[in-house]
Amino acid sequence: MATNYTTLKTNIQTWAQNTGTDFTAQLDTFITNAQQELIRLIDPEQLTFHAFSTFNANTQFLTTPNNTLIVKSLQYTNSSNERVMMEIQTNEFIREYWPNPSLTGEPKYFANYNDGNVLIAPTPVSNYTVYMEYIQNIADLSANNPTNYLTDSVSDLLLYACLAEAAVFTKSLEDYSIYKSKVTESVASLNNEARRRRRTDYKFPASPAGTDTLTGGQ
Repeated sequence: MATNYTTLKTNIQTWAQNTGTDFTAQLDTFITNAQQELIRLIDPEQLTFHAFSTFNANTQFLTTPNNTLIVKSLQYTNSSNERVMMEIQTNEFIREYWPNPSLTGEPKYFANYNDGNVLIAPTPVSNYTVYMEYIQNIADLSANNPTNYLTDSVSDLLLYACLAEAAVFTKSLEDYSIYKSKVTESVASLNNEARRRRRTDYKFPASPAGTDTLTGGQ
């Protein structure tokens, strides 16, 4: 069931059985910390976005859209009109593989450099159009932003995460263990659901030629 910012704050106090001034003063902190943790843990399709951008020739960095958390994949059409799927690597790999960024070539690798840029290697030789799949961060809940993906789609998980944060504040190890376990279970269930939605291993995939494209059978 969906919730909102005001209801969530009430539920935290009700479940924790704590309406003390010190506790209620920390409700926004509980919520913010819980959101940040969940965004690092969950991988639902609803947080994955798609955008077109452009490599700038002779520039080793690609600017990402606002609120990008992590770039999942990049692909572009090269000078031979071939679609190239780039491989994600670490910053260290990129620096070692392409130590001189002034040299250019057909890009092969990328790394999530910081919140606003992706590091590319080789440095693009041309202004290729690039297709980006990325995870977007969500706006924090507040009185001015009472709902987001977490309140609309995984309100139970959000509440458990907030209660775990609250238990840390009250130093209740028993409550923390209970709610942290619920968070772990719910995250695993959500991520498993996301993996199932991404499956492509159907027994008889559709084909205009009437051919099973996985096995070659009719």
